[in-house]
Amino acid sequence: MRRLILLGALAGPVLRAVRRGPLVGACGVGLAIVAVPAAADAVLRPDDLVLLLRLAALCLAVGVAFVLDDPAKPSTATTPVPAWAGGAVRATGGLIATAAGWAATVAVTLAGAQDGAGEALPVGDLTLEAAAAAVLALAFAVLGWARTPRGVAGTVAAPALIVAAAAATLLRQRLTLLAPVNDPAGWAAAHRRWTVLLVAAGAVTVTGLVLGALPPRTVRVRRRETRGARLR
Repeated sequence: MRRLILLGALAGPVLRAVRRGPLVGACGVGLAIVAVPAAADAVLRPDDLVLLLRLAALCLAVGVAFVLDDPAKPSTATTPVPAWAGGAVRATGGLIATAAGWAATVAVTLAGAQDGAGEALPVGDLTLEAAAAAVLALAFAVLGWARTPRGVAGTVAAPALIVAAAAATLLRQRLTLLAPVNDPAGWAAAHRRWTVLLVAAGAVTVTGLVLGALPPRTVRVRRRETRGARLR
């Protein structure tokens, strides 16, 4: 109980220290991507709306890549709560903000859709894609945060996410993550891959937060113990 109280007291200062600029800017750009066609009364097909929502989701994920940036990491190494708690608070706050931005983006898209195009949108599956992209961005950020003494990883995580998104467009049809909405079989298979990606990225994020908060010597000792156990 005492740890929970301390964690609650930690949440406010930690969230105030988050770099909000990149996340707010990314939410704004993502919203603009769908708002401009809606305001212009453009008639878009479901495939066009899916493309716009995917671009908006990528923008939101790029913003999430910066929430773990913490130049004060060396001075906050000793706290009365677990060492990974600060990173977990930042990650949770970033995901909540991203969820709010995504909800606004979907609402604007559906409000501006014409000729019944909005009714054909698989919003649930697209939300899965957006969630997987955001958690993948966190996974890239955690990997950098764990290896950087100053705790600044967004400048590496954001480009890594963009490169991963570009690589996803080059995957063959049987492995694609970006299936067209008018291909039901391909769409279903692609979203099974999105689910796997979401789970894998989540596991990397949680593991990275815990191990990244440990002192380097402790991490090396645990790795040696793991290798020794495998040899036995």
